[in-house]
Amino acid sequence: MKSLIVKNLQPEFEPVAIVWSDTIPANVFQFKKGKFGCVLYLFAEACTRGKITGGSRESIMCTGGRAALGFGVDFDATDELLDRHAALFSKGLKSSKNRAAYQAQIEAVPKNWKSMFEYGERRHCSAELAKEWLLNGLPRYNIQYKYVLFKPLSRTAADENVRAVIFPVNPVELSGLVTLAGSVMQGTDSVRVLQGADCNSLAAFAYAESELAAPRAVMGMLGVDGREVMRRRFRDDIVTLTLPAPLFFQMEQEADDSVFQIPSWKKLVNKIV
Repeated sequence: MKSLIVKNLQPEFEPVAIVWSDTIPANVFQFKKGKFGCVLYLFAEACTRGKITGGSRESIMCTGGRAALGFGVDFDATDELLDRHAALFSKGLKSSKNRAAYQAQIEAVPKNWKSMFEYGERRHCSAELAKEWLLNGLPRYNIQYKYVLFKPLSRTAADENVRAVIFPVNPVELSGLVTLAGSVMQGTDSVRVLQGADCNSLAAFAYAESELAAPRAVMGMLGVDGREVMRRRFRDDIVTLTLPAPLFFQMEQEADDSVFQIPSWKKLVNKIV
């Protein structure tokens, strides 16, 4: 897909399209069945290495990753699972109702995850607030497609089932995209910064926005644990801005006659006119 936004913005990193599909390319990068892998790696491989990546209900072993991509939510399949995840998203062992069972979980996870499980992600100050977010704040999707693909935008066809486009951006690039997004919307609220794991900001939150009459962009890569994972591929000044598909195509129509054409922008990005 030839993007007018990309032509004008000329971002450092290639944006990535999220595509729902019933087929998957033969050479796609995906995790082996039964092997744990973070959804953020799928995004990073597509963005920084130009690979088409993807996953299915069978290949995404992370409960949160499946929920983020739209493969169903089972955090609350049992009371025990709900309590365990509520503890993880709040203060870990300190927040757990069944500390013996939670300690056993800590011992079972990979070594580099033990501290995260022990202390919790601290996204919520209590297990009660975390449980409320899990039950009522997390977008819930169980899509009728087999795969979710991360595709470099330049390798994505315009007629594919694109659900969102993720732009990894520095502060200057972010200012241009936010201005462009705001220019095609009424009001002043063009961007959402939502509480949740970074994989939610890449996908599920954007899915939910796309269903609204005026979908907003979703800022991401703001989670502490997510930033630690992404530090291997991106600088610390890079965040993501996910554009739900309806908003992306609106912005495409305006990109050639927008903030990107004014002298101030060209000077800002060292293209003196």
